[in-house]
Amino acid sequence: MALSRFRCPLRAALRRVRKGCAVGLWVGLLAGVPGGIMSAHAAQAEGSGEGAPAAAQTAPEPVTLVAENLPLPGEVTINAVAHRELLRVFAAENPDIRIKPFAMPMIGVEDARDSGTLMAISAGIGPNAIYVNFRQSATYNEHGFLLPLEPLLARVLSKNPAVRQTDANGKWIAAPTAEEVAAALALIRERVPPRVWPVVYREDLSGRSAQDHVWSLPTSNLVRALFYRKDHFQEAGLDPERAPATWDELLAYARRLHDPAHRRYALVFDPGNGVSYQAYQFLVAPGGRAMSRGEDSQWRADFATPEVAEGVLFFWRLMREPYTGPDGQTYAGAAARRTDFTPLWDRGLVSMRFASLDEEILASVNPQLVGIAPVPAAPNGQRGSELNARMLGVFSQSSPAQQLAAMRYLWFMTGEEAQRLRTQVFVDRGYGQFVNPDLLAKFGYTRLLGRVPAGWKETFNEALAHGGPEPYGQGTQFLKRMLSEPINQALERDYTGMSREEALADIEGLLAQAADAVNTRALGVVDPHEMRERRLVAGLVLGALAVAFIAGLRAVWKSFSQLGPELNWRQKRHRRALLTGWALLLPAFGLIVCWQYVPLIFGGASISFMDYEVVLKSTWVGVDNFATLLYDPRFWDALVKEFYFVALMIGLGFWPPVLLAILLQEVPTRFAKVFFRTVYYLPSVLIGIVVMFLWMQLYDPSPGGTLNQLLLALNQLPALPAALLKLGLLGCWLALVALLAWLPLKLHELPRLLKLALWAAALGFAAVTLAPLIQAWQADGSAGAGALLGSLAGRFQLEPQRWLQDPQLAMLCIIIPSVWAASGPGCIIYLAGLKSIPDELYEAAAIDGAGFWHKVFYIVLPRLKFLLVINLVAALVAAFKGGADQILVMTGGGPNGATTTLSLAIFYRTFMDLDYGVGTAMAWIMGGILIGFTAYQMKMLARAEFKTAGSKD
Repeated sequence: MALSRFRCPLRAALRRVRKGCAVGLWVGLLAGVPGGIMSAHAAQAEGSGEGAPAAAQTAPEPVTLVAENLPLPGEVTINAVAHRELLRVFAAENPDIRIKPFAMPMIGVEDARDSGTLMAISAGIGPNAIYVNFRQSATYNEHGFLLPLEPLLARVLSKNPAVRQTDANGKWIAAPTAEEVAAALALIRERVPPRVWPVVYREDLSGRSAQDHVWSLPTSNLVRALFYRKDHFQEAGLDPERAPATWDELLAYARRLHDPAHRRYALVFDPGNGVSYQAYQFLVAPGGRAMSRGEDSQWRADFATPEVAEGVLFFWRLMREPYTGPDGQTYAGAAARRTDFTPLWDRGLVSMRFASLDEEILASVNPQLVGIAPVPAAPNGQRGSELNARMLGVFSQSSPAQQLAAMRYLWFMTGEEAQRLRTQVFVDRGYGQFVNPDLLAKFGYTRLLGRVPAGWKETFNEALAHGGPEPYGQGTQFLKRMLSEPINQALERDYTGMSREEALADIEGLLAQAADAVNTRALGVVDPHEMRERRLVAGLVLGALAVAFIAGLRAVWKSFSQLGPELNWRQKRHRRALLTGWALLLPAFGLIVCWQYVPLIFGGASISFMDYEVVLKSTWVGVDNFATLLYDPRFWDALVKEFYFVALMIGLGFWPPVLLAILLQEVPTRFAKVFFRTVYYLPSVLIGIVVMFLWMQLYDPSPGGTLNQLLLALNQLPALPAALLKLGLLGCWLALVALLAWLPLKLHELPRLLKLALWAAALGFAAVTLAPLIQAWQADGSAGAGALLGSLAGRFQLEPQRWLQDPQLAMLCIIIPSVWAASGPGCIIYLAGLKSIPDELYEAAAIDGAGFWHKVFYIVLPRLKFLLVINLVAALVAAFKGGADQILVMTGGGPNGATTTLSLAIFYRTFMDLDYGVGTAMAWIMGGILIGFTAYQMKMLARAEFKTAGSKD
């Protein structure tokens, strides 16, 4: 990098800092600085001789710099190629730095895009050059993850080598002068757009400093724009060169373009916790805001307003309002809710999408195929574009050498040289039309200005002028997740029969509830008297938890301490047996203590009583985490969802392997046994994530989805076969209800608890059967009930189901893939148990006239009693502890929080909100619930006797 590129900006900066200051102070420092930036290791090796011969210096070890947002190894896009060229040039100019990509799994749901970075920071392996967005900027600042950049840049550019040197303890020997820091701040400000400056230059929320600092540098600025497929517009009879300019036009265009029967969607939005991000342009266009800063400098949710309610109502019209399409069919909404909206767009199945437009480089789209336009204007004429930026900061836990290396990397990536190189790569590879025309003119590529897509720069400038920054205050890390809740609630309402005023009032009420919840969490202010009451309740709950754990441990100890003969240490034979036993147990015992109990006691137990920080000093808060948790309605809602999940998992997933094992045992031929066992076991070969994505494809909510196609195929049946099929299905259902009610009456020897369970199941199924009839009677009296019964005759009139997007079906849809994949492997242990039952028992029962069910209930189940109970308790514990992974992948906790179980809430609270103390407290409460089940399982294991079984086919 040429020396002249730094000299003039530094002179100008110094003149702005202190009039009349000697410029030679900075000019001298640049002599001998490779690439215009001082190497950290070179600074440590230079000593007092600035011009020392190279032969007299020892080549330093390169600094390893872990950086985020590097291109993937197999990525071949033009953006990746340009980024690799920047890395190559930086490495050539800075041979003392070795860049390593940050590798951490990232969760794909919209609300958890920062999960990889946050979990890496929690594990103490955060990247040195860390990616920052507006929403997380305050969170990273508050928790001390970021370092101020202007002091670091001053160290890099300082003439004094001592400011880049450290002592034996890794502490800086000297600090840059105030003039150097101020000059560095002035240089940074030249690179930051004015509307982004309040985001990057702000107070130290961590309390480490009383001054404002720069915490991150934007590598590119982003605004929201409307991308649309010109070919789709032309096929629908729309002008391909004219995008919708207003909300009304957008709605009209969407209704002409939407054709879900042929898997073409006008618009696609996220169905879960990211819906507020997708709909944000509608919320702020009428003049609404998500958060605002009050006179007390506190950030508060500010979205419970008529303006935001108007945006939500329009979004509801776009998503759910019924209309008649060009084909004469009635559709519910002109947009789809899918998690795979990006692949659908890439495959040409989506007509319009709202996406980010880069300040420097346009997305690699074909301008002949894809048009770009500003976001449509609200009825008041305002546009609701969102301003954002890709930013990089320096992780505070980096070593001093890594801090300097990261600062050099940031300064290079945000500089003019990087702009020139990126532009050159795009032009040389034939992608010059995707570059900002200002950059093309700046670097001499004026011949390409005519090839830049028309309106792109104007679209960006208009969005930049009218767009508002993404919320960047304290508490905004969970804002969009919580703002998605009222939007999802509104999408589940039916506003068709309401007036506009009634619908807006209902939506504003939903927004007010969510805003109160956001403010409670963001501010965390509780009246002292109320807090004393909460602490008292939390202390009582903690006492109950302690009693439960002690009682559980005592029960387990008592159960196992009574096993085996008494051994006397004084007898040599007994002493040898004891020593042998302990020698065999100690390795496993030591590993369990080391990796389970030590972290549990010294980590989990203490964190739950602290305001725990990964970087900053943690503070002791006593029972406040439990007090906060017990009065949080979201905790109780997640706990209820957890019990519902467990009930479905046990009710639908525990018994199929038992029944499958009994049926496989009855298969007559050896070939049939092997064939059916292989078929039922094969799903276990698939990886869990593959099973989830497979079923997510089956759950496609469009009419072209696999399950919906099977469902809608029933509509093609003639009236008579359809009526017979309806009556047959109803008869099978009623037969199941009758069987559950009949078995306790017929089998008198069944345990009372089992009889009650069967009767409860029969009663529940009967209630489910009668509920639609009762609702119809309440709505329209006898006419409604008669119409419902009359629907049994005639053809099917089924509608496509939303499956994972339906709050009533989502949890069931999550359970079914697990049951399908686990039934085959789960039946193996029961097949082994069935082999231990002598054939003579079956033969004697058959001679006495016992039928199939008599054999099951009087022979099979009693003989498998211990195995069933042990597995049932294990399944209960596993259901409580598991499920978060599959829910996170399939729904992310949505729709409308319908699948946010306690285990998933613990993940969100701990790693997304960085509230480690409350998250750990939630885990301890879950542990208190499970300790009873575990103690009972250990008691059953202590009483069980295991015997080998003879070989039977």
